[in-house]
Amino acid sequence: MVLFEDTEWIEVRSSNLKYYSDIDLYYRSPSGEILLYKQAGLVYDGEYQEKHPYKGKIYITAEDKIKSLKILQKAFDNHLTSNVQKKKINEVKKELINIVGETLSQPRSGSLKVVPEVVNTIVESFSGNPDVIKNLSIMSHIDYSTTIHSINVMALAINYCYYTNKSIELTRNYGLAALLHDVGKSEVSEDILTANRKLTELEFKEMQAHTTKGVEILKTYGADLLIAIPGAIEHHEKLNGSGYPYGITDISECGQILGIIDCYEAVTNDERPYRNAMQPIEALNLLKKEVEKGHYNKEIFKDFAYSLVSKNIDF
Repeated sequence: MVLFEDTEWIEVRSSNLKYYSDIDLYYRSPSGEILLYKQAGLVYDGEYQEKHPYKGKIYITAEDKIKSLKILQKAFDNHLTSNVQKKKINEVKKELINIVGETLSQPRSGSLKVVPEVVNTIVESFSGNPDVIKNLSIMSHIDYSTTIHSINVMALAINYCYYTNKSIELTRNYGLAALLHDVGKSEVSEDILTANRKLTELEFKEMQAHTTKGVEILKTYGADLLIAIPGAIEHHEKLNGSGYPYGITDISECGQILGIIDCYEAVTNDERPYRNAMQPIEALNLLKKEVEKGHYNKEIFKDFAYSLVSKNIDF
Protein backbone atom coordinates (compact mmCIF):
# COMPACT_ATOMS: atom_id res chain seq x y z
CA MET A 1 0.00 0.00 0.00
CA VAL A 2 1.29 3.47 -0.93
CA LEU A 3 0.28 6.21 1.50
CA PHE A 4 -0.05 9.85 0.49
CA GLU A 5 2.81 10.88 2.79
CA ASP A 6 5.24 8.25 1.46
CA THR A 7 6.27 10.22 -1.62
CA GLU A 8 5.81 13.61 -3.27
CA TRP A 9 2.53 13.92 -5.15
CA ILE A 10 1.64 16.83 -7.43
CA GLU A 11 -1.98 17.88 -7.72
CA VAL A 12 -2.96 18.71 -11.32
CA ARG A 13 -5.65 20.99 -12.69
CA SER A 14 -8.74 19.15 -13.96
CA SER A 15 -8.68 21.30 -17.11
CA ASN A 16 -5.28 19.84 -18.04
CA LEU A 17 -6.08 16.15 -17.56
CA LYS A 18 -7.17 15.74 -21.19
CA TYR A 19 -3.53 16.21 -22.23
CA TYR A 20 -2.16 13.49 -19.96
CA SER A 21 -2.71 10.38 -22.07
CA ASP A 22 0.89 9.24 -21.52
CA ILE A 23 0.96 9.84 -17.78
CA ASP A 24 -0.32 7.77 -14.86
CA LEU A 25 -2.98 9.58 -12.82
CA TYR A 26 -3.68 8.84 -9.16
CA TYR A 27 -6.24 9.65 -6.50
CA ARG A 28 -6.26 9.52 -2.73
CA SER A 29 -8.66 7.22 -0.91
CA PRO A 30 -10.36 8.29 2.36
CA SER A 31 -7.85 6.12 4.25
CA GLY A 32 -4.91 8.01 2.71
CA GLU A 33 -3.96 5.27 0.28
CA ILE A 34 -2.82 6.35 -3.19
CA LEU A 35 -4.55 4.40 -5.96
CA LEU A 36 -4.07 4.40 -9.72
CA TYR A 37 -6.94 6.20 -11.48
CA LYS A 38 -5.74 6.12 -15.09
CA GLN A 39 -2.83 4.22 -16.54
CA ALA A 40 -0.45 5.85 -19.00
CA GLY A 41 -1.54 5.10 -22.57
CA LEU A 42 -5.25 5.57 -21.90
CA VAL A 43 -7.07 8.71 -23.03
CA TYR A 44 -8.77 10.77 -20.33
CA ASP A 45 -11.98 11.83 -22.06
CA GLY A 46 -15.72 11.91 -21.44
CA GLU A 47 -16.06 8.18 -22.05
CA TYR A 48 -13.31 7.38 -19.55
CA GLN A 49 -14.85 9.67 -16.93
CA GLU A 50 -18.24 8.05 -17.43
CA LYS A 51 -16.77 4.58 -16.87
CA HIS A 52 -14.62 5.74 -13.96
CA PRO A 53 -16.59 8.49 -12.16
CA TYR A 54 -14.48 10.50 -9.73
CA LYS A 55 -14.63 14.23 -8.94
CA GLY A 56 -11.91 14.59 -6.33
CA LYS A 57 -8.31 15.72 -6.64
CA ILE A 58 -6.07 13.98 -9.15
CA TYR A 59 -2.31 13.63 -8.67
CA ILE A 60 0.81 12.74 -10.62
CA THR A 61 4.21 11.74 -9.27
CA ALA A 62 6.95 14.34 -8.90
CA GLU A 63 8.92 12.40 -11.51
CA ASP A 64 6.16 13.04 -14.08
CA LYS A 65 5.90 16.79 -13.34
CA ILE A 66 8.36 17.95 -16.02
CA LYS A 67 6.94 15.51 -18.55
CA SER A 68 3.42 16.83 -17.93
CA LEU A 69 4.54 20.46 -18.24
CA LYS A 70 6.27 19.74 -21.54
CA ILE A 71 3.00 18.25 -22.77
CA LEU A 72 1.15 21.40 -21.67
CA GLN A 73 3.78 23.58 -23.30
CA LYS A 74 3.40 21.75 -26.60
CA ALA A 75 -0.38 22.16 -26.48
CA PHE A 76 0.06 25.85 -25.63
CA ASP A 77 2.49 26.33 -28.53
CA ASN A 78 0.13 24.62 -30.96
CA HIS A 79 -2.83 26.82 -30.02
CA LEU A 80 -1.05 30.13 -29.47
CA THR A 81 -0.35 31.20 -33.04
CA SER A 82 -3.89 30.47 -34.16
CA ASN A 83 -5.44 32.24 -31.17
CA VAL A 84 -3.25 35.30 -31.63
CA GLN A 85 -4.11 35.55 -35.32
CA LYS A 86 -7.80 35.24 -34.50
CA LYS A 87 -7.39 37.69 -31.59
CA LYS A 88 -8.87 35.15 -29.16
CA ILE A 89 -7.13 36.73 -26.20
CA ASN A 90 -9.35 35.05 -23.62
CA GLU A 91 -8.29 31.64 -24.96
CA VAL A 92 -4.62 32.64 -24.80
CA LYS A 93 -5.02 33.77 -21.21
CA LYS A 94 -6.89 30.63 -20.15
CA GLU A 95 -4.07 28.45 -21.50
CA LEU A 96 -1.44 30.66 -19.89
CA ILE A 97 -3.23 30.37 -16.55
CA ASN A 98 -3.17 26.59 -16.92
CA ILE A 99 0.52 26.22 -17.67
CA VAL A 100 1.76 29.03 -15.42
CA GLY A 101 -0.47 27.87 -12.56
CA GLU A 102 0.98 24.35 -12.77
CA THR A 103 4.50 25.76 -13.06
CA LEU A 104 4.41 28.15 -10.10
CA SER A 105 2.56 25.83 -7.72
CA GLN A 106 5.64 23.81 -6.68
CA PRO A 107 8.66 25.49 -8.25
CA ARG A 108 11.24 23.44 -6.33
CA SER A 109 10.03 20.32 -8.17
CA GLY A 110 11.91 21.43 -11.30
CA SER A 111 8.85 22.87 -13.01
CA LEU A 112 10.46 26.22 -13.86
CA LYS A 113 12.63 24.55 -16.50
CA VAL A 114 9.88 24.99 -19.09
CA VAL A 115 9.28 28.69 -18.35
CA PRO A 116 11.97 30.15 -20.66
CA GLU A 117 10.50 28.31 -23.64
CA VAL A 118 6.98 29.46 -22.75
CA VAL A 119 8.16 33.09 -22.65
CA ASN A 120 10.10 32.64 -25.92
CA THR A 121 6.92 31.38 -27.59
CA ILE A 122 4.92 34.34 -26.29
CA VAL A 123 7.48 36.93 -27.40
CA GLU A 124 7.86 35.39 -30.86
CA SER A 125 4.11 35.05 -31.37
CA PHE A 126 3.27 38.56 -30.19
CA SER A 127 6.25 40.41 -31.69
CA GLY A 128 4.17 41.47 -34.69
CA ASN A 129 1.09 42.10 -32.57
CA PRO A 130 2.16 44.39 -29.70
CA ASP A 131 -1.39 45.67 -29.16
CA VAL A 132 -2.56 42.12 -28.58
CA ILE A 133 -0.06 41.52 -25.77
CA LYS A 134 -1.24 44.72 -24.08
CA ASN A 135 -4.83 43.52 -24.16
CA LEU A 136 -3.73 40.22 -22.63
CA SER A 137 -2.92 42.06 -19.41
CA ILE A 138 -6.35 43.69 -19.11
CA MET A 139 -8.53 40.62 -19.72
CA SER A 140 -10.37 40.33 -16.41
CA HIS A 141 -10.56 37.14 -14.33
CA ILE A 142 -12.55 36.69 -11.15
CA ASP A 143 -10.03 34.36 -9.47
CA TYR A 144 -7.25 36.93 -9.06
CA SER A 145 -4.14 35.17 -7.80
CA THR A 146 -0.34 35.20 -7.93
CA THR A 147 -0.63 33.35 -11.25
CA ILE A 148 -2.90 35.99 -12.80
CA HIS A 149 -0.76 38.79 -11.38
CA SER A 150 2.43 37.23 -12.77
CA ILE A 151 0.91 36.80 -16.24
CA ASN A 152 -0.34 40.39 -16.23
CA VAL A 153 3.03 41.76 -15.13
CA MET A 154 4.74 39.72 -17.85
CA ALA A 155 2.35 41.05 -20.51
CA LEU A 156 2.83 44.64 -19.36
CA ALA A 157 6.62 44.20 -19.27
CA ILE A 158 6.74 42.74 -22.79
CA ASN A 159 4.48 45.52 -24.01
CA TYR A 160 6.82 48.07 -22.39
CA CYS A 161 9.76 46.46 -24.17
CA TYR A 162 7.95 46.64 -27.52
CA TYR A 163 7.11 50.30 -26.93
CA THR A 164 10.70 51.20 -26.01
CA ASN A 165 12.17 49.14 -28.87
CA LYS A 166 14.12 46.74 -26.68
CA SER A 167 15.88 43.91 -28.51
CA ILE A 168 14.10 40.56 -28.77
CA GLU A 169 16.68 39.03 -26.43
CA LEU A 170 16.15 41.71 -23.77
CA THR A 171 12.37 41.45 -24.23
CA ARG A 172 12.56 37.70 -23.56
CA ASN A 173 14.78 38.24 -20.52
CA TYR A 174 12.54 40.90 -19.00
CA GLY A 175 9.42 38.88 -19.82
CA LEU A 176 10.93 35.86 -18.06
CA ALA A 177 11.91 37.94 -15.03
CA ALA A 178 8.41 39.42 -14.91
CA LEU A 179 6.70 36.03 -15.00
CA LEU A 180 8.92 34.75 -12.18
CA HIS A 181 9.21 37.90 -10.06
CA ASP A 182 6.82 36.54 -7.39
CA VAL A 183 7.87 32.88 -7.51
CA GLY A 184 8.85 33.13 -3.83
CA LYS A 185 5.18 33.55 -2.91
CA SER A 186 4.83 29.80 -3.44
CA GLU A 187 6.47 29.50 0.00
CA VAL A 188 4.38 32.14 1.75
CA SER A 189 1.35 31.02 3.76
CA GLU A 190 -1.84 30.97 1.70
CA ASP A 191 -3.66 32.64 4.61
CA ILE A 192 -1.34 35.63 4.27
CA LEU A 193 -1.55 35.76 0.47
CA THR A 194 -5.35 35.80 0.51
CA ALA A 195 -5.95 37.79 3.71
CA ASN A 196 -8.95 40.11 3.30
CA ARG A 197 -7.47 42.61 5.75
CA LYS A 198 -4.32 44.53 6.40
CA LEU A 199 -1.48 42.26 7.47
CA THR A 200 0.05 42.33 10.94
CA GLU A 201 3.69 43.39 11.22
CA LEU A 202 4.83 39.76 11.52
CA GLU A 203 2.70 38.69 8.55
CA PHE A 204 4.04 41.56 6.46
CA LYS A 205 7.61 40.45 7.21
CA GLU A 206 6.73 36.97 5.95
CA MET A 207 5.22 38.51 2.84
CA GLN A 208 8.36 40.59 2.28
CA ALA A 209 10.43 37.40 2.46
CA HIS A 210 8.97 36.26 -0.88
CA THR A 211 11.75 38.27 -2.55
CA THR A 212 14.64 36.38 -0.95
CA LYS A 213 12.77 33.06 -1.14
CA GLY A 214 12.30 33.66 -4.86
CA VAL A 215 16.04 34.09 -5.33
CA GLU A 216 16.72 30.87 -3.40
CA ILE A 217 14.35 28.98 -5.70
CA LEU A 218 15.79 30.49 -8.89
CA LYS A 219 19.36 29.67 -7.83
CA THR A 220 18.51 25.97 -7.69
CA TYR A 221 18.10 26.05 -11.49
CA GLY A 222 21.69 27.15 -12.11
CA ALA A 223 22.44 29.29 -15.17
CA ASP A 224 19.03 28.68 -16.80
CA LEU A 225 17.16 31.23 -14.68
CA LEU A 226 19.91 33.54 -13.38
CA ILE A 227 18.54 36.30 -15.64
CA ALA A 228 15.35 36.39 -13.55
CA ILE A 229 17.08 36.95 -10.20
CA PRO A 230 17.35 40.78 -10.32
CA GLY A 231 13.61 41.09 -10.93
CA ALA A 232 12.76 38.72 -8.08
CA ILE A 233 14.97 40.43 -5.50
CA GLU A 234 14.61 44.08 -6.58
CA HIS A 235 10.98 44.67 -7.59
CA HIS A 236 10.16 46.13 -4.16
CA GLU A 237 13.33 48.20 -3.83
CA LYS A 238 13.13 52.01 -4.19
CA LEU A 239 15.68 54.39 -5.67
CA ASN A 240 15.81 56.40 -2.42
CA GLY A 241 16.61 53.29 -0.37
CA SER A 242 13.20 52.99 1.29
CA GLY A 243 12.29 49.64 -0.28
CA TYR A 244 12.93 46.02 0.71
CA PRO A 245 14.47 43.52 1.28
CA TYR A 246 17.84 45.33 1.43
CA GLY A 247 17.05 49.03 1.03
CA ILE A 248 19.47 49.39 -1.88
CA THR A 249 19.59 52.38 -4.25
CA ASP A 250 21.59 50.81 -7.10
CA ILE A 251 18.76 48.93 -8.81
CA SER A 252 19.04 47.20 -12.18
CA GLU A 253 16.96 48.41 -15.12
CA CYS A 254 14.94 45.17 -14.91
CA GLY A 255 14.26 45.73 -11.20
CA GLN A 256 13.21 49.34 -11.80
CA ILE A 257 10.84 48.42 -14.63
CA LEU A 258 9.25 45.57 -12.71
CA GLY A 259 8.90 47.72 -9.59
CA ILE A 260 6.69 50.17 -11.46
CA ILE A 261 4.74 47.52 -13.36
CA ASP A 262 4.24 45.31 -10.29
CA CYS A 263 2.77 48.23 -8.33
CA TYR A 264 0.55 49.36 -11.22
CA GLU A 265 -0.83 45.88 -11.88
CA ALA A 266 -1.53 45.17 -8.21
CA VAL A 267 -3.44 48.37 -7.50
CA THR A 268 -5.51 48.17 -10.71
CA ASN A 269 -6.56 44.52 -10.34
CA ASP A 270 -6.27 43.30 -6.75
CA GLU A 271 -9.56 44.27 -5.08
CA ARG A 272 -9.39 44.20 -1.28
CA PRO A 273 -12.05 44.91 1.41
CA TYR A 274 -9.95 47.80 2.72
CA ARG A 275 -9.36 49.37 -0.73
CA ASN A 276 -10.93 49.30 -4.17
CA ALA A 277 -9.00 48.49 -7.31
CA MET A 278 -7.98 51.71 -9.05
CA GLN A 279 -8.74 52.88 -12.54
CA PRO A 280 -5.61 53.16 -14.74
CA ILE A 281 -5.48 56.94 -14.54
CA GLU A 282 -5.73 56.81 -10.74
CA ALA A 283 -2.92 54.26 -10.60
CA LEU A 284 -0.71 56.38 -12.85
CA ASN A 285 -1.33 59.42 -10.64
CA LEU A 286 -0.33 57.31 -7.62
CA LEU A 287 2.86 56.20 -9.39
CA LYS A 288 3.61 59.80 -10.40
CA LYS A 289 3.56 60.76 -6.72
CA GLU A 290 5.92 57.85 -6.00
CA VAL A 291 8.26 59.16 -8.70
CA GLU A 292 8.18 62.60 -7.08
CA LYS A 293 9.16 60.99 -3.75
CA GLY A 294 12.22 59.50 -5.44
CA HIS A 295 10.93 55.92 -5.40
CA TYR A 296 10.87 55.27 -9.16
CA ASN A 297 12.74 56.38 -12.27
CA LYS A 298 10.94 59.25 -14.02
CA GLU A 299 11.83 58.23 -17.60
CA ILE A 300 10.84 54.59 -17.07
CA PHE A 301 7.56 55.73 -15.56
CA LYS A 302 6.85 58.03 -18.52
CA ASP A 303 7.63 55.29 -21.04
CA PHE A 304 5.44 52.83 -19.15
CA ALA A 305 2.54 55.30 -19.04
CA TYR A 306 2.82 55.98 -22.79
CA SER A 307 3.05 52.23 -23.50
CA LEU A 308 -0.40 51.83 -21.93
CA VAL A 309 -2.12 54.40 -24.13
CA SER A 310 -0.69 53.40 -27.51
CA LYS A 311 -3.17 52.13 -30.10
CA ASN A 312 -5.59 49.43 -28.89
CA ILE A 313 -7.23 46.75 -31.00
CA ASP A 314 -10.92 46.09 -31.49
CA PHE A 315 -12.43 42.77 -30.48
